Amino acid sequence: MNVYKDNYIEESNYLRDILGLLNYKLELETNKLENKKSELIAARREMWENTTHSSADFDKLTDANQYLSALHGQTLSYSDSAKLIARYEKMLINPYFARIDFKEDGYEEAEKIYIGISNLMDDETHDIKVYDWRAPISSIYYRNEIGPVSYMAPAGEIRGYISLKRQFKIHKGKMEYFFDSSINIVDEMLKEALSKNMSPKMKTIVETIQKQQDLIIRDLENELLIVQGVAGSGKTSVALHRIAFLLYQGLNIKLKSNNIIIISPNTIFSKYISNVLPELGEEEIEEITFEHLFAKMFEDKIYLKSKADMLEKIICSNTTQKRKFLREYVDFKGSLVFIEIINRFIKYFERKIIHFEDVYYNGKVIENRTLLKSLLLSNKLNMPTAKKLKIIESRILEKVRENTKERRNKIEKVVSKSNTHHFESSSFTRVLSARESIALKNRLSKFTEYDTYELYKSLFKDKKLFYKITKGLNLPYNIDEIIDYTNKNINDPYNIPYADGIGLMYFKIVFEGFDMFSNIKQVIVDEAQDYYPIHYNILNLLFRESRFTIVGDINQSVERETDLSIYDEIISIFNKKKSSKLYLTKSYRSSYEINTFSQKLLINSADTEFFKRNEGDPEIICGINTDDLDNKIIEGINKFKSQKFESIAIIVKSKKEASELYSRLNNKIEIKLISNVSNDDIDEVIIIPIYMAKGLEFDVVMIYDADDNNYNTEYDRKLLYIACTRALHKLSLYYKNKISRLLI
Repeated sequence: MNVYKDNYIEESNYLRDILGLLNYKLELETNKLENKKSELIAARREMWENTTHSSADFDKLTDANQYLSALHGQTLSYSDSAKLIARYEKMLINPYFARIDFKEDGYEEAEKIYIGISNLMDDETHDIKVYDWRAPISSIYYRNEIGPVSYMAPAGEIRGYISLKRQFKIHKGKMEYFFDSSINIVDEMLKEALSKNMSPKMKTIVETIQKQQDLIIRDLENELLIVQGVAGSGKTSVALHRIAFLLYQGLNIKLKSNNIIIISPNTIFSKYISNVLPELGEEEIEEITFEHLFAKMFEDKIYLKSKADMLEKIICSNTTQKRKFLREYVDFKGSLVFIEIINRFIKYFERKIIHFEDVYYNGKVIENRTLLKSLLLSNKLNMPTAKKLKIIESRILEKVRENTKERRNKIEKVVSKSNTHHFESSSFTRVLSARESIALKNRLSKFTEYDTYELYKSLFKDKKLFYKITKGLNLPYNIDEIIDYTNKNINDPYNIPYADGIGLMYFKIVFEGFDMFSNIKQVIVDEAQDYYPIHYNILNLLFRESRFTIVGDINQSVERETDLSIYDEIISIFNKKKSSKLYLTKSYRSSYEINTFSQKLLINSADTEFFKRNEGDPEIICGINTDDLDNKIIEGINKFKSQKFESIAIIVKSKKEASELYSRLNNKIEIKLISNVSNDDIDEVIIIPIYMAKGLEFDVVMIYDADDNNYNTEYDRKLLYIACTRALHKLSLYYKNKISRLLI
């Protein structure tokens, strides 16, 4: 006890010194910020008074540019000070969470390494008082116990010995407790963190990062990193912390926040994770869904139905046969076979459908159709078809300009010998050239300009052509039905089905090219299991020079049947020089009882480990009829609210069921309906379809209508598994008539 008391005094003194240093730096930076603000305002006023406000005043534009350049530097300096202040204010609440005593080989004394959310240096002594959790030396805290260790620093491998690992609980600048251990001490901290109620936004996990998670976060070797993580294994958090780590390495790997993009499954998920990077002191990263990619690509000229609409249609199918067909239709449109069909069609289009014409000008042929076709099909123009056609068009127009110039010179020679005014003759020849140019442009457009959407539709209109192109390919047994369904559903440009929209995106990229994301160097893809080969081919084409981190769980696939082979398929598609597959097999989110209950829904779950946190068995509650079930839901909500749980999700199978339940409960209890475009925070009491709840977590999950009529297929098994694994603390399943056979 005396040893602990002495250590407590020592640690309290160190914390006091750190808080003093932080307050000093905060005051210093706040004063700097005020001065910078005054200087910035004065500089802007001076620019306004001393420069032109009109772009026509060319003499003063140079002065304006010089002012703008100086202002840009001052604005950046002001922004940097504001960020520092925010960091210091955050550190005052909890400046660090761990300490390791590390003695490097060749040195006599051990160094006390305190680890926190950010670096803190004493500017007078240049000693680092707190190390950023992303610093190389911090990795030994996450990966090692007491004993010999090593880590990779910029200068090379550093070896040494850890003699102490200490964990702190500091809240609002006060140390509540600390403890030492020679085993994995983060377990106790993790247990405490997981026992708390869920917040409306995902939180950071820097205090509880596990060894395997740390290996993923700090990986700099692989161009493609794939993570298969069981439900609740922290794979999304790891991906976001990996972004923060990569930005910390920014100077070394030349990476900024605008060089990273997150491919998100939906806007609800995007909002849920939006707080993590700012909490880690980094700027928000652009998050984009495939629906948003489609809108950017087609500039809102045609519109794509959402993935949620597609899933809703599948889930709410009246018959098993219809549901089966819709899934087969989606499977085909996302397959490698369909990619090959599009590629073949574009090649066939170049060879057989484009009908070049001889180009006449001024009474003679300036381009031969055979030569134009040869140029298109040659290897000289290694680019998408539409770009090649534009090159050909430009080449023709250049020849026209050369001929026009030659013709004009001849006319002007004739005119100069006559009495006609030179200006008039010159104007006449220019007008004539313009008219001819417009007419020529219209003629050229017949074989140089094509609409991608119309071409995509033409792929399915002529079945004879379709089968000619697909000869030798392994087509679905019901391909005729798929073609008919496609022709019926793709003619409205304002309601393109999701699966065809993705096919249309791939078609456009291959046919036209798309260069909007040339600045992106790192791509994060979440919910990997729900994307098809065509999605990954699109990403590979859009982000050719990027590195990828792809995370998913094959047991949470809603759209497609998957197994671990999908990750080999992804590796084959991207074909990077160095790729790696890593596995997170330990689940942390749910209580031990919820985890063991959920695992019964899986066919194969032998590899999953559970973090031991006991909170009571899930409840299965029967209602006599719909009214009775609704009343039991209301009783359950009131019970859980009285137990101080802050987020309660009533999870239903479809958006249709969600709307119907909401209309019945809305007047009886305070509740929110979450839609695919909802801007609501995921807190309090909500109703949400299963497919929208993926990636989210709640204190309490109440699964509505879990009877055998509603959940009885292998497809439903995964839906139930996803619903159950959203719960942190409490899980209740409500049914009437007969409980789902999948739960027996």
